[in-house]
Amino acid sequence: MMNRRLRWLLAALWLGGLAGVGLIGAPVAFATVPEKMLAAAVASKGFYLMAIASIVLGVAITVLERWRGPTARMDADQLLPLAGVFFAVLGEFGVVPHLLQAAVTHSPQAGLWHGLASLVYALQALCVAAYVWRLPGRED
Repeated sequence: MMNRRLRWLLAALWLGGLAGVGLIGAPVAFATVPEKMLAAAVASKGFYLMAIASIVLGVAITVLERWRGPTARMDADQLLPLAGVFFAVLGEFGVVPHLLQAAVTHSPQAGLWHGLASLVYALQALCVAAYVWRLPGRED
């Protein structure tokens, strides 16, 4: 029971952090910082910190899932947090460097990279939301 509560707490923190950065932090940075590139740097720092938190929280949840009852094969309750970690790493270390390069050089590709970064972030949030949704209804 305690393990489930801890997993739920970590997942709720993860999902809340994703929502806070993506839906509040980044828009507020662009709404309040007058210089666009400085606002982008502020938002980027928030996304970077959230990516690090996502990796830590996702690995912790996966370890707790394995302690719940190791099985020979991985189930959705282990794969969803790992998929969230995958999307965090893909976004921050695969997509964002291209986005930043495109933004700095004023490339016409910047919009494409921004859209891809947004999609990867949304997929991460979807994985975490699905995990949070599944957690209360299952037997441990």
